[in-house]
Amino acid sequence: MVYQSVAVVAAALAPLLAVISAFMLPLLSSLLSNKRSLFAFIYSETVFLINAFLTILVYLYIHGTNNIIVYLFAGFPAPFGIIYEVDVLGAFFGLLIGLIFPLINIVSYSYLERSSKHNEWYYTLYLGLQAGMLGIAYTGDLFNLFVMLEVMSITAYGLTAYFREKGKPLNATIKYGLFGAVGSTIYFLAVVFLYSGIGTLAMPDAAAASMGLSYFGETTGLALNPFPVLILFAGLAVWAFMIESAVFPHHFWLPDAYSNMPSSVAATMAAVAEGIGAYVIIRILYVIVGIDKVLWLLSLLVILGTVNIIVGGYLMAVSRDAKRIIAYSTILDMGYVMIGIGLATNMGLQSALFYILAHTIVKPLLFIAVGEVEAEYKTTDIDKLEEIGGVDPYIASALLFGGLAVVGIPPLNMFFAKLMLFEAVLDSGIYPLLIVILLGSALSFVGFSRLWFVAIGYRRRSIVGKIARASYSAKVLIILLVLATILTGIFYNYLNEQVLSRIVESMFSSQFRYEYVKTAYDYLSQMLLRGG
Repeated sequence: MVYQSVAVVAAALAPLLAVISAFMLPLLSSLLSNKRSLFAFIYSETVFLINAFLTILVYLYIHGTNNIIVYLFAGFPAPFGIIYEVDVLGAFFGLLIGLIFPLINIVSYSYLERSSKHNEWYYTLYLGLQAGMLGIAYTGDLFNLFVMLEVMSITAYGLTAYFREKGKPLNATIKYGLFGAVGSTIYFLAVVFLYSGIGTLAMPDAAAASMGLSYFGETTGLALNPFPVLILFAGLAVWAFMIESAVFPHHFWLPDAYSNMPSSVAATMAAVAEGIGAYVIIRILYVIVGIDKVLWLLSLLVILGTVNIIVGGYLMAVSRDAKRIIAYSTILDMGYVMIGIGLATNMGLQSALFYILAHTIVKPLLFIAVGEVEAEYKTTDIDKLEEIGGVDPYIASALLFGGLAVVGIPPLNMFFAKLMLFEAVLDSGIYPLLIVILLGSALSFVGFSRLWFVAIGYRRRSIVGKIARASYSAKVLIILLVLATILTGIFYNYLNEQVLSRIVESMFSSQFRYEYVKTAYDYLSQMLLRGG
């Protein structure tokens, strides 16, 4: 009972701590006359380490007990108050977010010290970015999800424009902001339609309406039949988060944004931001609405995921910028994730989750490596890098192992994610998708082989330039991520059986959906009996 109480408080505290710390940092920094960036780094790293501990606590409790935890902010029951409800899916994504931020933040300091600008505002926005992501992972309220989406988006826009004096980041921010605003507006409309139709924005309440349960009889809307409203909500909400996840035809913002924001931010965004968009799509389709009611939407995800692979792979193959190659590989990988979600089979969803897990490791590895090259040479243009110099063994290893993982070479982790997706497609009988999967690997090989040739291969040049060397913190992180890329591949079977299969089984279980509703209802009933 004590462990449960601690886990519940940890889930509520993690996003709250990050957002409060983000507001406090500029005030505290203003008290210092110098070394503000160093103070901001130590301050933010402390918060990130605390949140890593909190997210581990939440995950271990839910994984160990198979319980669902519920927390009410300010004690107001839904639909009037904000409810946090964390199940095994939310705990898994919260854990990924909690672990990636303190790791990348360590590298951020040395990277920014060698860049054109380094101040406390970077860490303020970075704290806000984590607050938004954790809030999305843990919330059980659809409007609170909108608020946390705005927190994540606004801080991401600010971080994209961090090097605005260079000119290009500002243009990338405007494009990113326009696409993000469209996505946020569409999701807000989805929330409005749902609230007017069924009279609630609490996720367990909406799931109850979808399942035909009458647990929350006090919440009624204008719709006599909730199912058309739920389907409309699902269509609009998934559309919004396809924009956030850079799914075709809404992928145009991502390459410009990722190639112009600080590499440490691009590493974070590629690691978990696209995954958190996929998380919301899974939450809406599998838990709230139910996949049996949105088969057309699942088919659309498969189609658009297929186009993502082709478009992302082709643009990788022709790109002349190292950062953009990795950015396009993110678009390609999200295509695999969308196909896995859209297949709506155990193996398909399991492959999508394993892809997201592998993505959290591989993309920071690649962006950190390219960031070290950028910090040294002040460019990521392949044509310019070809004439300047080479890279040290750490950067070379990161680019090699990260690129091979994206291509799908065993025993690296993304190979097994791709293998599971291959099996899922075989089981589904959609055989043309097999060609698309192989085509994506071929195109990604072309893209990365050009990057390998320029960075670590033999090149003809009249003058051998200097060597880009990774900072000490980057070396440590590169070693950790390379090992993680290999080990999560070698032990993929264990991860599948002990972690991912449990999540997948719950997503396809009607009993789990019932427990998701019942847990919230029981908690709210107890709160009302105690007088709030």
